[in-house]
Amino acid sequence: MSQALVLRWSFGNDKLKKTRTVSFNLPAFKSLDGFRVCPMSGYCGGDDGPCYAQQGRYKLPDAIATRETNLAIVRASLPLFERLALADLARIQAATIRAHDSGDFYSQDYLDAWFHLAAAFPRKRFYCYTKSLHLNWDALPVNFNRVQSFGGQLDHLIDLSKPHARIFATHADRRRAGYVDGNKSDWPAINGTIKIGLVYHGCRELSPRLVQIIRKSQVSA
Repeated sequence: MSQALVLRWSFGNDKLKKTRTVSFNLPAFKSLDGFRVCPMSGYCGGDDGPCYAQQGRYKLPDAIATRETNLAIVRASLPLFERLALADLARIQAATIRAHDSGDFYSQDYLDAWFHLAAAFPRKRFYCYTKSLHLNWDALPVNFNRVQSFGGQLDHLIDLSKPHARIFATHADRRRAGYVDGNKSDWPAINGTIKIGLVYHGCRELSPRLVQIIRKSQVSA
């Protein structure tokens, strides 16, 4: 089936396999030519940030090429991206689609394209983690769950009464704050859980500076 798809979709992530989810991904933070794919990123981005999608297997040549190819298509023509994605999603049997386990909605037009895709497949469930809270989300389809993600420039806009995710340095910190474990699987995001905790699990050690920033951000948890 995957050979018939034009865009590069991810079928293999261990976490996504648990929920039989397929994801569509862009480069994390910024592309090789410097395009800001995550325009509202904060301490999560950069060379020493906790973003897992800038570490480990995401740095392998195949993973980089996959995400760069997707971004090149999206930037070249959003109508083309929509046509290709509609055709691909009609072939993809998975009932759950994640928009980005790396990358984010970098413009309103790109976000709107995802709204169109979700509306076209009402029997599939779409979801995302996002820091792009400056965009207009009013047209969010009922089958598309949005998880607001802390760690960006717009944390002050996060509505704590709606699904949101925080990064924690340890599981003990997460439990004390009353957040469910979002590391094992994406069921909390898929099911609309309000308080999702993501404990840092990257391959590089968090700097003391970042641990302090992360724990300071939890004061309002």
